[in-house]
Amino acid sequence: MSKPVLPIVKKALKFLCCNALVGFFVFSVPVSAEEPRAWLVRMSEAFATQNYDGVFVYSHGDSMETLRIIHSVKEGVERERIVRLDGPVQEIIRQDGKVTCVHGSDWNGNINHKIPLGPFARAFVRDMSELGNSYQLVEKGNGRVAGRESRVLLIQPSDDYRYGYRIWLDEETGLLLKSVLVHRGKVLERFQFTRLNVTGDIDEAVLEVGIAGETMVHYPLLSHDDSLVESKPLGWALSWLPEGFEMRMQGSHPKHEDGTGADTITYTDGMAAFSVFIEKIVDQKYEEVTAQKGATVAVTRIVNYPEGDHLVTVVGEIPMKTAKRIALSVAPTVIASSDGVE
Repeated sequence: MSKPVLPIVKKALKFLCCNALVGFFVFSVPVSAEEPRAWLVRMSEAFATQNYDGVFVYSHGDSMETLRIIHSVKEGVERERIVRLDGPVQEIIRQDGKVTCVHGSDWNGNINHKIPLGPFARAFVRDMSELGNSYQLVEKGNGRVAGRESRVLLIQPSDDYRYGYRIWLDEETGLLLKSVLVHRGKVLERFQFTRLNVTGDIDEAVLEVGIAGETMVHYPLLSHDDSLVESKPLGWALSWLPEGFEMRMQGSHPKHEDGTGADTITYTDGMAAFSVFIEKIVDQKYEEVTAQKGATVAVTRIVNYPEGDHLVTVVGEIPMKTAKRIALSVAPTVIASSDGVE
């Protein structure tokens, strides 16, 4: 019989399997004289300002799905509708940042799921002006996706502790047509438009929910750290961190039904991001877990401290070896400040 898993770990593993989608790129990149960065500026502006209607496929791990996206900006108001075209009936409606998830009446899944900010946005929502020396942008000529001419860019990591990307940008509009996330030559996630119509106007009727009959409506949590109830310094630190990563946030998640809570620290290198959860083990023994879904991994380890055993969980879009090494480096601040890691 397997040992129980703490609530925060259950959430982490559930997040790996959650494949609802919403939103696209919303990062800011200062205009640069370097042409690859100028193309990224175009991409950012295009997804936020263009009107378009398209169908794309998204594959991660052993899952692949087909979705339609309709995006409109009218009088400064941004609206978006994403429709799942295979599997359970589901639609995501976004208007000026407010997200609504709509399921068909036959939905039997968990409605308290989190929604990633897009099939590829976990990497690109960051401010890429902060990439520094962690990545190199390389232009790789021209391509063709969904019948449209494109410019191909490589986003190459400086070490083996993070992923690389190949992206195809529409020559005419700058819209992202295709994105492939790779590590050691293996494709972990892929996004690609199969049909794209860039239009001057979008009929408001196609932005409304199209599910017939009874529906189940809820307002899901986004994949960032909205659930933190208190942002505060914590008594934990990492004695090893890949170069280029910096702390973005630290705070506490609310307590679970069993009375336990979790301290959380989030790091980013300007593109990739991961979170570390630390929670005290109460009255039971738990097993260490490793899991991966596409590019997202979850690693847990049990740490023995004089004040009690704790479970450390690392979740993020980083290679498994990176997550394992980070998990091993988590310690109370007094220990972490005196420990050295190669």
